[in-house]
Order: sequence, then structure tokens, then C-alpha cells
Amino acid sequence: MGIRAYLAAMAAVLLIPLIVLSGFGLDRLLLTERATAIRGVLETARAVSLAVDQELASAEAVLHVLGKSSYLASGDYAAFHAQATEAVTTPSASILLLDDEGRVILDTAEAYGRNSMNSHVRSAEFRAPSGRAPSTLDLARSPQSGGYTVGVAVPLELAQGRHVLVKSIASDHFSRIFVERKLPSDWIAGVFDRRFLTIARSQPPLEFIGQPGSDDIRRAASSASEGQVRHPSREGIDIYDVFTRSPRSGWLVAIGVPAASLDATARKAVAFAAFGTLATIGLAGAIVFALGRRLGNSIGSLMDAATALGRGEALPPHVSSAREIGNVRTALESAHAALGRESEARARAEAERLQLLESEQAARQTAEQQNRAKDEFLAMLGHELRNPLSAISGAVALMKVSPCPDDHGHQARDVIGRQTQHLSRIVDDLLDLSRVMTGKVNLALAPLDLAQVCNHCVETMRAAGRFGAHAVMLHAEPVWIDADTTRLEQIIVNLLSNALKYTPHDGRIELHVTAEADEAVLRVRDTGLGIPEHLLPHVFEVFVQGEQALDRAKGGLGVGLALVQRLIQLHGGTVQAQSPGNGRGSVFTVRLPRRAPPNEDAANCAPPSPPPPHLRVLVVDDHDDSRTMLGLLLQQNGHEAIEAVDGIDAVQLALTRRPDVAVVDIGLPGINGYEVARRLRALPNGKQTALIALTGYGQDEDKERAFKAGFDLHLVKPLDAERLARALLEVTHTRPPDGGGTDHGSPPPSST
Repeated sequence: MGIRAYLAAMAAVLLIPLIVLSGFGLDRLLLTERATAIRGVLETARAVSLAVDQELASAEAVLHVLGKSSYLASGDYAAFHAQATEAVTTPSASILLLDDEGRVILDTAEAYGRNSMNSHVRSAEFRAPSGRAPSTLDLARSPQSGGYTVGVAVPLELAQGRHVLVKSIASDHFSRIFVERKLPSDWIAGVFDRRFLTIARSQPPLEFIGQPGSDDIRRAASSASEGQVRHPSREGIDIYDVFTRSPRSGWLVAIGVPAASLDATARKAVAFAAFGTLATIGLAGAIVFALGRRLGNSIGSLMDAATALGRGEALPPHVSSAREIGNVRTALESAHAALGRESEARARAEAERLQLLESEQAARQTAEQQNRAKDEFLAMLGHELRNPLSAISGAVALMKVSPCPDDHGHQARDVIGRQTQHLSRIVDDLLDLSRVMTGKVNLALAPLDLAQVCNHCVETMRAAGRFGAHAVMLHAEPVWIDADTTRLEQIIVNLLSNALKYTPHDGRIELHVTAEADEAVLRVRDTGLGIPEHLLPHVFEVFVQGEQALDRAKGGLGVGLALVQRLIQLHGGTVQAQSPGNGRGSVFTVRLPRRAPPNEDAANCAPPSPPPPHLRVLVVDDHDDSRTMLGLLLQQNGHEAIEAVDGIDAVQLALTRRPDVAVVDIGLPGINGYEVARRLRALPNGKQTALIALTGYGQDEDKERAFKAGFDLHLVKPLDAERLARALLEVTHTRPPDGGGTDHGSPPPSST
């Protein structure tokens, strides 16, 4: 056997185990790449499940808030229906109220009154939970619309008995989650309820809704909360189904990926590794062949040299084999470099996968932070409402003590007045912020002197005792702007209140009003706690506040500055917050477009209106305390008060007593306030009676409806003595004696 045959046998002994091991390694690499791809699909399924849970948690939070409604507690279902309708933010959802026997009391999907108290619940769609804990309702088909819905149910213990609040959500609402996740077009994702019925599907989205899912997934999911199974899809495609079950709702989220697509990704990585291995083996064979050839030539040269030496001839040049060993080393180094490049590529791919995982975790953390912000706001709201309610309750208890000293009685009344104003400010801030954020605020712009408005706000707050021991100074020069008086005062008062809240009692607050180029500039500077650097970019965001102790001595809901920014933006201006740091105070700078001063000759020189005469006022309100207090206020101002508990009683009293003014609550039993106004206008003396609407709703559409019904003025609760006096003066001096000069189809110029 020749030397080349020996070298070939040696090469075979070395290469055969290498080829076997390479095949085993490539097979393990294929399995690893496939498992990595499946883990990526599982992370996507978890993200979809988390998004579904967030929808259900949001629905449950809305039901918990509505469950504490005063309208629901008092049985005012009509008002609660309107309140619940406003809480529904998507057209595919509705809120239902069920009694303990499963009857529908109201449904926001229908107008109030169409659901009778004796009508049975849509049992094919919902079942009232038997326990006290909130529950998730599985997929059901609505007998009215034929569509599929899911829901969240929250049991309530009310004075009228056990009730259940249900938020019904159309199943197609969850299909948008798949669109938001931007799933690949060949993936099939689905959401299944606890009975394994299809709630939502990515493609086709509607064909399989309400049908059971695949038996293969059902069997796999019955014994594990997460996993994957390979099976043919309903379309006949071989797929990997990766599933995860939500611990909150018990629903299953499954994502099917075609096996060809998933395996192709893994095979691509394996093919790259196989190419490198084969290239290495081919290079090794070439080196062995070259070494064998060089070794044979070397041996032949030695034979020639021996022959030449035997003949005494000059020895032929000798070819050393050391260069061939160097070539083998170079080849091995080249193979090592190729493997290094392959390892680097794998590291980059792993880094990309880790980056995707971190993005998913960041999204989850953002969702958790938003949920915590909601919980913190609810806690703040409860704290801010309970404190004034506790003070009012204590003051009422003190006034009930007999005999009650005069000084204690005065103190109790002062406490009730202050805390009522505080509650009113909280509600007004929340409502104003909601109106601004939804674009429902209309500004009544007029030429104003910013310095004069600031001076009025400062003097009003000083007269109310809100400054305490703070030193508040105003440095203002006249500068005119186009602004809404009420909203501008709201901006200034909120900025001052914020400065007072975070400035020690012996601190100083300064207001500077100047004109800079074409802008009017208002600066509110304080020597208070300052704003931390990390909080400074977020001070105008909703519900953002500085650090609060457990007693929440600073108070507030964190909406004042957010409201300030949005109102200023509506006026075409900007606001900026600056602070050197903790304990070094802060500066809020407001910039508004400046205008030229108006013509002084056009000032209003009309004489003031005389005070209203002695009036006979009909007060119509089904709430005993509100009606009694309003009657006492009228009597205290020298008027005669006639009280009516409902609309029928009001019409009868108006026919016999012929009142000058009627103050009518809108939400009355029997016939509402709008119908009362129409009937009063139809009486023989109805055109001589001024009508004032009193309600808790102050939207533009509420005012328009009141004026169309025949009211002369629209007022929003709560109503204080000063506003009542202005209203009586307004309707008695603007209404013609025969009552025929006011067009009730549109509001008068001075309506509130």
C-alpha cells in the first residue's frame, strides 16, 4: 500500500467522526433555533393576553366608580343612566344594571325607559354572578342584535337590595388588539373564553366567532396554562399553536404560526452553519491531498538523492516539508476566523432578541405604571372628598347639639361654607378638565386688562382669607388681551393656589404683569419647596404632583396645572415652569397674545339696575333639604317662597298663587322640569312668570334644551345666595311685563 493510501485512510478515520458529530450538532442547532422562535411567539401571545386583561381591568374600574354613584344609591335610575352613558367611551360597549333576580333595570345601549323593571335579563347573553366579587363574563350571543359579546360584572349591595353592574363589550372590540400588535400576515391569532369558544380571531376575523377552538389546543390547554402544540389548522395548514392562559379572566390566547415559516427561519441558520462545516471539511481534504502529494514528492526526491549519491552525482535540491505544516496551520487559522465570524453573527442575533424582550417588558411596565396612576388618583380623590365631608359632618353634629352656643354655631357654619366651596372646586376642576380635554369648552373672548383681572383675583382671595400668613405682592402694569374673564380668573387662581400649597406660611409670593413685544406676560414667583428636576418636565401632566406625605397635607388631585395649560393653549398662549431645585422656589410664566387697549369712549356707562322688588317665588324641587334651604334664602332676602315637591304640585300652585318667578329643578319625579316649564307657560298667567332652570348639568346642549322649553335662565347647582340674588334681578329686569318679548328658542345674552 502506498503512502498516499495510508494518508487517505488516516484522513478518513479523522473525517468520519467529524462528519457524524457535525450532523448531530446541526440537528441540535435546528431544535434550538425552532425553540427560540416559539419563545418569541409565546411572548407575543403573553402581550396580547396582557392587552385583553387591561381592557377587562379598565371595564371593571369603570363599574367600580359607577357603583359608588349617588344617583344609584338614591334610586335615581334616569340620572344614573345618563351618568353611565357618559362613562361608555366606545360604541361597541354598553353598561347594564340588573336586579338580584336578573331583570334589566337599564341599558345604556337603549334610551332610558325602554327596559321595564319586569323584563327578564338576556340570559343567553349574561348571567348575574352569585358571589360578591367581580367576575368576567364569557362569550354570549345577544338575542336582540345577534352579535357576540363578553363582559365584566360587579355585584353591588344597595339600599334597594343586591344589584349587578355589567359592562357588555362586543367581541369584535378585541380584534383591534391583533391590528395594534402588527402580527405577520401568515400568523393566526385567537382569543377563547373559559368554555373554549372563539371571542376574537385575526383572520378571518368574523367567520369563526362563537365556534369552539381546535380540539388539539383544548387538550393541550387542559393540563397546562402555557405551551405549544403542532397540528393542522382549520384551513388545512400545518401550524405550531402557541397558547397562554390569563390568570385574571381564565381566557386563552393562542397564536398559530405556519410550521413552514417557523422551520424556514431555523433551517436558514442551520444551513449557514452546515455550509461553514462543509467548507471546513473540504478545505481539510484539500490540505491532506496536498500534504500527501508534497510528502510523496519529498520521498521521491530522497530516492533520487540516494541514487545520485550512489552514482556520486550532485544531490538534487531538497524540498523541506516544514512549509506544508505552516500551510496547515494557516488553514486552521482561516477556519477559526470563519467560526469567529459565525459566533459574532449569532451574538448579534441574540442581542436583537434581547432588545425585543426588553421592549416587551418596557411596554408591560408602562401599562403597570398607568394602572398604578389610576389607583393613586382614586385614592387621592377619596382622600380629598372624605376630608371636607368629615368636616361638614362634624359641623352638622355640632349644630344639632342643644343648646348650641352662638360662637360654636358660627364656627360650624363657617366650616360648612368653606368645605362646601372646597368640594365645589374639586368637582369644577374635574369637570373643567374633562370639558377641555374633550374640546367642549367655548370661550367668550372680550378685551381685558390682565393687570386689573390679577388685582381682582388677589383681592378676592385675600378677602376670603386664603393667603393666611403668606406675603402676596402684585406688581402689574396695564396690558390688554382678548380672553374669557371666567377662564382667565380660573388660570390665575389655580396658579396662586398652587404657589400657596407649596410655600411655607412665612413665604413670599409675587405676581408680575408686564408687556414684552407683542405678548402679555404673567409671572407667578414663590419662595416655596421648588420642583425636583425629574418632575419639572411633567408638572403640567394630569394627576402629577410633588412628593406627598401620608397625611396629604398639601391636598389636591393634580389636575390644576394640567387645566391651566390647556386653558392657556385655548387662548393661544403658552405656560412654562422653572425651578432652581428643591427648597429654592419656582416660577410659572404665562404668555398670551397682546392687543391694543379698547376705545375708552366706548365704555359702558349704563346706570346700575335697581334691586329686585318683593317677589313671590315658586320653588320646585323633590329634594327636601335643597328645597327648604332655597326657600329660607329667599325669605331671608325679603321674598315670599312657595314650595312644591313635584311638577303636578307646581302647576297647581302656580294656577292659584300666581308667582312672579319659578325656580324649577329639572330632574323631577312624574313630569320633568322641561314639561313643567311648558305647562306653566300654557297657564293664563304663564307669560308673566319668569322661569329659572336649576340643574346639575351645565353643558351647552342642556342650556339649549332648557331655553327651548321656555326657561328664561339656566343655573347650575350648587346655588349660593349671591348668585340667586343676581338671577332674580336679571330675570325681573330683562323680562317684559307681558312676558311676550323673550324668544325661548335661544338663550338670553346674560344666561349662565
